[in-house]
Amino acid sequence: MEGRDRYTYVAGIVEGLAHARFVKDAKDTQGRACIYTWFYNDKATIQKIYEAFERYPGTLPGAIVGALAATKCGV
Repeated sequence: MEGRDRYTYVAGIVEGLAHARFVKDAKDTQGRACIYTWFYNDKATIQKIYEAFERYPGTLPGAIVGALAATKCGV
């Protein structure tokens, strides 16, 4: 996947995770905000995600991004 397409794909996963967290947290925005901050504001995050994709090629991308987000923002 090309760089721009890959970033957009990962951003879509992040959007899904953030929304799921919002629903899980009964519309409390704190968890969702943490996920957004982790992904969009920390410029090192995307590279860490790409490295994890390479390290775990047999794991679904959503599972990888979800696990990394959970380490920063909890479950």
